[in-house]
Amino acid sequence: MKLKKIGQEVAGFTLIEVLSTIVIAGILMAIATPRFYALLPGIRVASAARQVATDLQLARMRAIAQRTAKTVTFTPPNVYTFDADTRNLSLLFPGTTVTVNPGNPTFTTVGGNNALAITTITLTNNGIIRTVTVNAAGKIFTQ
Repeated sequence: MKLKKIGQEVAGFTLIEVLSTIVIAGILMAIATPRFYALLPGIRVASAARQVATDLQLARMRAIAQRTAKTVTFTPPNVYTFDADTRNLSLLFPGTTVTVNPGNPTFTTVGGNNALAITTITLTNNGIIRTVTVNAAGKIFTQ
């Protein structure tokens, strides 16, 4: 908006226009913030599931490449290790816990899961659940 003064032109916004914009932006943020915080547990548990699946795949690839069995050891509620790598899910994804059934997956030299049954890793955060499954062939699925 252009304001005119006697003898010269001055471009800019008035104080009322700037304050009105700030008030409207504040109202929109006040409405959006609680909804965003309600989405955080779902985002965190989905990200944690992807991280676990990626690390399981890495352990499987290392088992094949190094021709030695690799076990991913889960220590509930939120820690797992493989080789020298340790992940603490509560630091990476606050509020996320992990449980493993029936036991820790061990990848063989050909990439299969040496566990007796399908390994299911369940991740939860504020009531939202995601699962990572390792079948006998070593395939990794997230749901």
